[in-house]
Amino acid sequence: MAKKVFIDTNPLIYLVAQQEPFYSKVVKFMSDCIAEDVEFYTSTITDAEFLVKPFEDKDNEQAERYRDYLNKLEFVKCFISEQIGERAAKIRADYHDIKLGDALQMAASLDCNCDVFFTNDKQLKRVTEAHVVYLGEL
Repeated sequence: MAKKVFIDTNPLIYLVAQQEPFYSKVVKFMSDCIAEDVEFYTSTITDAEFLVKPFEDKDNEQAERYRDYLNKLEFVKCFISEQIGERAAKIRADYHDIKLGDALQMAASLDCNCDVFFTNDKQLKRVTEAHVVYLGEL
């Protein structure tokens, strides 16, 4: 099992909002990781993506639940640097249909030396530089 797992925004949305059909799969995956003493990673891009809906809805409880999950599970936060920006540009140059946010997430994962990138974005499976675990296949 991996030792460092980067969790993309969409699994965190399913987890915090308890949205099925993916909530149970995210819980199982993350529980297995916890049993193996895996470190969880995410980035400041996740904050920017996740918090849009709670801020739009003025749902402070949802925003706080998100922050609580990150704290309780001791997530390590990858901050976007110039190096990550350049790596994201390279990813976008190599994989033309990958959006900027996804490329930044992937670049942050690689920069933080994560073993696994956990996502529900199927197109990211094409990125050969990372080991992508696609939630839709669990």
